Amino acid sequence: MKVYQNYPLKDLNAFKVEVKTKYFVVISNSKDLKVLKPYAKEKIYILGNGTNTLFTKNFDGVVAKINIKGIKIKSENKNTVKIQVGSGENWHEFVTWAVEHNFGGTENLALIPGQVGSSPIQNIGAYGTELSQILDSLKTYEIETDKERTFTKYECGFSYRNSIFKHELKNKFIITSVTFILTKNPVFDISYTSPYDSLSRELENSSTKPYTIKDVYDSVVKIRKRKFPDWIKLGTAGSFFLNPMVNKKKLSEIKAKYPDMQIFYASNGEKIKLPAGWLLEQIGWGARRIGNVGTFDYRGQALVVVNYGGATPQEILSFTQQMQKDFYSHFDIRLEPEVNIV
Repeated sequence: MKVYQNYPLKDLNAFKVEVKTKYFVVISNSKDLKVLKPYAKEKIYILGNGTNTLFTKNFDGVVAKINIKGIKIKSENKNTVKIQVGSGENWHEFVTWAVEHNFGGTENLALIPGQVGSSPIQNIGAYGTELSQILDSLKTYEIETDKERTFTKYECGFSYRNSIFKHELKNKFIITSVTFILTKNPVFDISYTSPYDSLSRELENSSTKPYTIKDVYDSVVKIRKRKFPDWIKLGTAGSFFLNPMVNKKKLSEIKAKYPDMQIFYASNGEKIKLPAGWLLEQIGWGARRIGNVGTFDYRGQALVVVNYGGATPQEILSFTQQMQKDFYSHFDIRLEPEVNIV
């Protein structure tokens, strides 16, 4: 397997910025993983499709592009099916495969860009579903020890858009495959609604009851195509920031000024998730543009930062830092990036 030097990453990062990496390798199977052992002391960045990454400068280390393929049914019964998926598989293509086989559980996560191996790292979620709800386990390779390790769902430390691989174990383990448990008797969650979109309304307009997995999948795809720019054509990682979680006291402060604000309660009922995109829109960040960088021109989508062409990494970083500063000055809340800033 070849190790490339001074490799261009423009086509392998969400914002399509002109950066290079000192070393670049493509990992296509378990044997390829061994090539990283001599570079254990170098900075290593594990890359899927780069759809959630902003490189701020050239990377002085090793970028390992994961390309491990394969979808395999490990076991099944009359109610569920356990499926092992290579970490290099495209996420949306896997969702499409599951829908075509009438396996339920992934349909609300359709059209999320990226690879299967990246999905547990930030515990991807959309329209009432999180990856942690359908994950069984995952296999990994530890770079420093040159050993394989399996993590159960409960060892992954999942929380809102978070896992142990995003912080404590970041770039220490390479996820090689993910095993999911999907259902043959799905119960659909179509409760998602916002001031601008509703999954149940989308279904009513395009399908007839009883709804199928394909109906839900198609409706999610339609909503996402409206709400997000095409990342193939434009430089974007989707939502740049996480929706902040606050306590009831902070909620009451903001609700006093914005009584129509929609909120979402955390599973324990103690924390409340605020709609950061909607709030950014209220303070002037909707469809705002500075030079070649701006927020996406769709209602409630001020979280979506776009490189409209030719923006440098520092321009994008400066734009998002201004968003953070303005949000903090209005609400005394710090916006945390969802994007990996390297």
